[in-house]
Amino acid sequence: MMFMLHRIPLAKILKGKLLHVAELQDLMIIELSKSFDFILHGGTAVWRIYGGKRFSYDVDVYHNNPDELTSYFSSTRLFKVLKSKITSSKVLYLKIGNDAIIELEASPTPHSIEVVEANFWLVDGSSMVVVTLPPESLLREKVSAFVNRRSAKDLYDIFYLLDLCDKSKISRDVEKIIPLLRAEPKDFAGLPELILVGKSPSFETIVRKVKNYAAG
Repeated sequence: MMFMLHRIPLAKILKGKLLHVAELQDLMIIELSKSFDFILHGGTAVWRIYGGKRFSYDVDVYHNNPDELTSYFSSTRLFKVLKSKITSSKVLYLKIGNDAIIELEASPTPHSIEVVEANFWLVDGSSMVVVTLPPESLLREKVSAFVNRRSAKDLYDIFYLLDLCDKSKISRDVEKIIPLLRAEPKDFAGLPELILVGKSPSFETIVRKVKNYAAG
């Protein structure tokens, strides 16, 4: 299943630090694709694959050999490793920097995960095929993230993904966050700074849409 969404090249939208971050993300995804099988998920997948308007700094992937990734990034001259840590649950946290700094989080691949092939849109407007999650699975991850950390960025990603999902598949998942929407997330005022194109939706608009999809 291939998703193809028309995009304005990011090079025409991003400037300064954000442009450097996006270019470093491009380089990371390109290099990972040459040597490893991985599944891209998280906010960068929402943005770069499904056309989300929120800038995402981190790259989240599923990959079952964190030591392999650590060895690769430590040996290549393309990246400067600033910090590397593998937890007891085999999750890799890697901070790298060139002209910008980004973080890679590589987690073990969940069992029975559904994946799709989709276009990852690069800064120059071209694209490359990567493996990612379907919108419904990304939304479920974002629901879980919002329940755990109450972050405005997760709430926005839920808001954006809703229109890409089969309503019948996600209404029960969306219901989980309704009790948490009595007040804005504490960081909601900072959300407009991350929205690259157009106006940041109001909290009321987000709540109304979430309730509509939760209704089934």
